[in-house]
Amino acid sequence: MSSYGLGIDIGGTQLRAALVAADGTIVERDRRPTPADDPTTLVRTLSQLIEALRERADQPLPVGIGMAGLVTGDGVVRYGPNIGVRDLPLAAALHEAVGGRVVVANDASVAALGEQRAGAGSAVKDLILVTIGTGVGGGLVVGGRLLTGASGFAGEVGHVVVAEHGRPCPCGNRGCLEAYASGSAIGALARDRLVDPATVTSLRDLDHVAGPDVTAAARSGDRVAVEVLEEAGGWLGVAMASMVNVLDPQLILLGGGAAEAAAPWMLAPTRRTMAAHLVGSAWREPPPVELAVLGDDAGVVGAGLLALEPATASGSEQDA
Repeated sequence: MSSYGLGIDIGGTQLRAALVAADGTIVERDRRPTPADDPTTLVRTLSQLIEALRERADQPLPVGIGMAGLVTGDGVVRYGPNIGVRDLPLAAALHEAVGGRVVVANDASVAALGEQRAGAGSAVKDLILVTIGTGVGGGLVVGGRLLTGASGFAGEVGHVVVAEHGRPCPCGNRGCLEAYASGSAIGALARDRLVDPATVTSLRDLDHVAGPDVTAAARSGDRVAVEVLEEAGGWLGVAMASMVNVLDPQLILLGGGAAEAAAPWMLAPTRRTMAAHLVGSAWREPPPVELAVLGDDAGVVGAGLLALEPATASGSEQDA
């Protein structure tokens, strides 16, 4: 069995790859632009990246891949929101091209595994990772194993409905957490407040208010910006209460650029609202809500470690 896994995180603009040891240590890195609009070129580029790292390592490394979207149990990427692929049998295509073990899972799911094995969740066996960026993603680790569900689609925390008939979500539904607590949603919540001409805020001076503008204004003491971030944190707490009621995790982690930037204002209302909505709240301790620590490395670390799992582990795979 290989002592290293090759982890790849497929982003909208870059393919980030790493040679990952069994303890989660990154030994070597590589990256290439993502050919986001052409599935054939994507598979070819991934194959070249895998072969290059295998050659450097001088061993047939098992490959783990994280990609945003819906990834089935047989390695088909049904839908990738940031990459122009639909029904792409990625695991099978790469196995045919380069051989060896290839495991594919949702990017936030592999990030959750990375944090649980080598990051902020290394002391627990059960955790939820919520990734907050342009959208909201998530991953679930239960009993120390990645939980991907019957179809491979588990962990879509951003599409837990927190307000029936609520704000429209990019997924086509209404009231999803992503419509209330993502970076994009934070900008939209702020713009809603500007409709009232009596609202006094520095955000009014901007042509188009986006999420980073809100966190920057909050950092400068803008009360409206702070209230928007607190509102987003409250909605996140509502969603987390539902997740905790179902899964009873030991820890909840928040990752992603927007989470890190907004944490000073979002964390407290998230914790408070979650605790208030837990079943039997007076007789239990809510799980801690903390920031993830691996940053952009979480995905490649988790993917590499998933590749090293036994063949019965969660994830979409093709074996040699």
